[in-house]
Amino acid sequence: MLPLPPAPLQPHPVEAAPVKAAASQFNNSWTDVYETKVRSCLRKEQQQQQQQQQQQQQQQQQLNGASGLLTPPVSQLIQLWERSGSSGEEPLDVGKLTFAGVCRTCSAPVVPELTVHRIWLSTKPRNATDVSLITQLSVDRLRMLEGQCSNWGSVISAAVHVPLMKGRVVSDMDDLYGQGPEKALEMISEFHTRMEREGRCKLDIVFATSVVTKMVEAGLYPVNAMRNKALQLSQTEIVLLLDADLLPSRPLSDTITKPAHYYQLQKDTARRQIYVLPAFATKYYGNEARDNAFAASRSRDVLKDMSTRGQLRGFHVHHYFIGQGIVDFPRWFKTNDSYSIPYQEGFEPYVLMQRRFVPWYDERFKGYNKNKVVHVLHMHSLGLEFNSCPHGYAVHVPHPEGKTRSATELTGTWDKAYKDSPACRSGACPTSVIPRSRMPPASTAPPPQNVC
Repeated sequence: MLPLPPAPLQPHPVEAAPVKAAASQFNNSWTDVYETKVRSCLRKEQQQQQQQQQQQQQQQQQLNGASGLLTPPVSQLIQLWERSGSSGEEPLDVGKLTFAGVCRTCSAPVVPELTVHRIWLSTKPRNATDVSLITQLSVDRLRMLEGQCSNWGSVISAAVHVPLMKGRVVSDMDDLYGQGPEKALEMISEFHTRMEREGRCKLDIVFATSVVTKMVEAGLYPVNAMRNKALQLSQTEIVLLLDADLLPSRPLSDTITKPAHYYQLQKDTARRQIYVLPAFATKYYGNEARDNAFAASRSRDVLKDMSTRGQLRGFHVHHYFIGQGIVDFPRWFKTNDSYSIPYQEGFEPYVLMQRRFVPWYDERFKGYNKNKVVHVLHMHSLGLEFNSCPHGYAVHVPHPEGKTRSATELTGTWDKAYKDSPACRSGACPTSVIPRSRMPPASTAPPPQNVC
């Protein structure tokens, strides 16, 4: 497989001239090397395929999982992200390099082009037993991130998104709509400063924008691309994959970050065990329901009492049972032990697992529908096993329905999700290739003379 060249840099003003010249020379050299070497590289790749089959199988999990591109230190990723501009800026056609070497009939995927503007890192002390909560959200849902930060006493790795049309923010927030991205950046910066002062969490944020040409496209939130950005920013061995509108139970992070609990969790998840957090939701909406969600997230006894009285129920079980219902909520309430949860297609749990076993999210899925279902299907295909988490749970915070669902239907993305989903199930998306925007490279060194 041809190695990917580093993305072209957007130089800092103080070093504009030398960096610009180097970038130009770098891109030209890559074009020349590619044109002259690609055919011989593909031949060599075919000849070595049988000899390296066992090695490729061993490496497949790493290349496919998050750890394959998470080895650079955070400081290096920050420099590359701040200077590289859009994830879509490549000196070569990424589709040819990521797909042609694996499947000669595959076409390059359509994935979002995200421009990363800034990264904020918490200055709070890090611990060896930290567990990162991985989440993503649009800038108008920072209040939900604040709720997570009030409950989670460890690291949160959050990707925050803003759509831009003609360089202006598209948002439901009146004081943000029509402003430049710098206004959103200022808002996020103030929020991060406040969370450093008031929140329990150690909050890391990456802020990214995407360009839309129509208002309806602003509702096609690039959910899986943003999940990948948050996942890449994380640097802990164990992660919790959770959407922004769900609160982790407050005692969970305190329990699993204690050395004895953490090392047992580390041992279990290293054996490809995934721990599923049962997810609950209030039966009604409004401020009272929101208060109930927060109260339930603070105590399992309160959670059980509200469930008994009918104020809470399994998340989405009334209209999509398989998504969370197979966790078996009555059984979870009756035991403090973990039990196996047989996978069924359509399952979309919130999970604790080893970061190195997390597959990248398929970024073709935007807006609403199938984005998490396909990701969990991928986990299952990689041999990961699902078990109930006896130490914690999640509670959905009620909120007004956004424009994502309607935009997904109006643009035809809903139907496309149904079309792409069976293709992934049947193997058209092999486990060694996932449609996604390219991540920042580990090095900015010039390309090698021999690309094979």
